Amino acid sequence: MTDIVELKFVNSDARPKEAVVHCQRASIAPIMAWYGAYYAGDRYAVFSDGHKLTKDRNGELAA
Repeated sequence: MTDIVELKFVNSDARPKEAVVHCQRASIAPIMAWYGAYYAGDRYAVFSDGHKLTKDRNGELAA
C-alpha cells in the first residue's frame, strides 16, 4: 500500500495562489526543495494533508 498525501502550496505572490500535488510521503522533501528553488523570494506556506510544514530559509523541509 502506498502512502499518498496531499501536498498544498499556498503562495501569496503567484497565480494561481494554490497548487496541489498528490504524492508519496517520501517525495515531500524533494518536491519542497524544487518549489523553494523555483519560487525563491515568494511568500508561501506548505501543507501536507492540512498540516502546515516547517520549511527552512531555502524552502526545504526543516528537520
